[in-house]
Amino acid sequence: MTLAAAERKRGLSDRTKVIGLVSSGHFLAHFYVIVLPPLFPLLQSEFGVPYSALGLLLTVSSVTTGLVQVPVGFLVDRFGPRLLLMMGLGCMSAAVILSGLTSSYSALLAMMLLLGVGNSVFHPADYAILSARVEHTVLGRAFSLHTFSGHLGWAIAPTIMITLTALWGWRPALVAVGLCGLLVLVAMLLFGRVLETGSSSGAGADQSDSSTKPGPSTKTEKGDGGNPLNIRLLFTAPMLLLFCYMIMASVAAIGLNSFTVVALVDLYDTSLDSANLVLTVFLSCSAGGVLLGGLIADRTKRHDLVIVAGFCISAAALVLVGSAWLPILAVSASIALAGLMNGAIRPSRDIMVRAAAPAGSVGKVFGFVTSGMNVGGAIAPLLFGWILDQGQTPWIFYAAAGAMLLALLAALLARPKDV
Repeated sequence: MTLAAAERKRGLSDRTKVIGLVSSGHFLAHFYVIVLPPLFPLLQSEFGVPYSALGLLLTVSSVTTGLVQVPVGFLVDRFGPRLLLMMGLGCMSAAVILSGLTSSYSALLAMMLLLGVGNSVFHPADYAILSARVEHTVLGRAFSLHTFSGHLGWAIAPTIMITLTALWGWRPALVAVGLCGLLVLVAMLLFGRVLETGSSSGAGADQSDSSTKPGPSTKTEKGDGGNPLNIRLLFTAPMLLLFCYMIMASVAAIGLNSFTVVALVDLYDTSLDSANLVLTVFLSCSAGGVLLGGLIADRTKRHDLVIVAGFCISAAALVLVGSAWLPILAVSASIALAGLMNGAIRPSRDIMVRAAAPAGSVGKVFGFVTSGMNVGGAIAPLLFGWILDQGQTPWIFYAAAGAMLLALLAALLARPKDV
């Protein structure tokens, strides 16, 4: 084997380890976020609290993540992402394990606070590592696998928790899934070299070879990389627009995830089982679209056009569904198309955010921008619930389509001038 071939083989092996470790952590982060809801009936009986109090557990976790994520992004840029990533996974694993051992509701509330702190690490740290350690030619696919792993964690958590609880009880089930996080943490310790970005102050993009940098970010000034505490960057027009993009895209996605079933039952007089099947198709196509989007993102430099096509097709399909004149099979096909397109834009979205990040600022940029998802997650249930209360069911789909078009507008305004 020639030296060049050996280097290529070692690079491929390292890249596989990086994507595998980062995606495994992201899978568990999403899994842990919804580990309690399948257990709510048992927790309500165990602790004697109303369901509103159990809902507060999720609110505390989500709000904590949103508040802590931006400061964590600055820490990622200052100290490097590897240590922060391991600390975040350790916090979430400990929170889940201790939730299975706790004897009071107040202690469970404290564990959800710890869970939220741990969850705040993943977006800034993961994207910093992937941006620094994965070549630009495959960065779209790396981002897509990272996003897909999170979707997978969401998808299988309820089934896993219900199955383990039926076998062992809810306390051993929580301890068991929490211990899985510690196993991944051990793997990060053993193979942690590949997660190093080569700089304690830069999260690494500025330390990487130029071939690893996605487009316009290679032209940004180096000054910010030397000043990881520069908060003014987050209040520039591109960052605020990308933050708004995340809010509106999250409003659309969470609104559809939460209210598609009730809207279909009302609009099309379909059965609850059929409506849930359509939602499952939407979520499955969205996850598949993420993988497709990774392939597309690595084969084009016009990520803005990918986002234009994805959002426009999705919005048009949702407007057709809201019109209430489609047969149910056409409704399923339209929602499947909307899910596929909505998933396909996400790797291109991530590359556009990465391209807007100056050298040494990947952590803070992703930490700030992706916190818009938490804002959208707070807005969507209130907005779409109010729409249903007004008896305007078609607007469930019209509002989601409108939010997608607003997200598209924000993305185009934030686009670098030379893209």
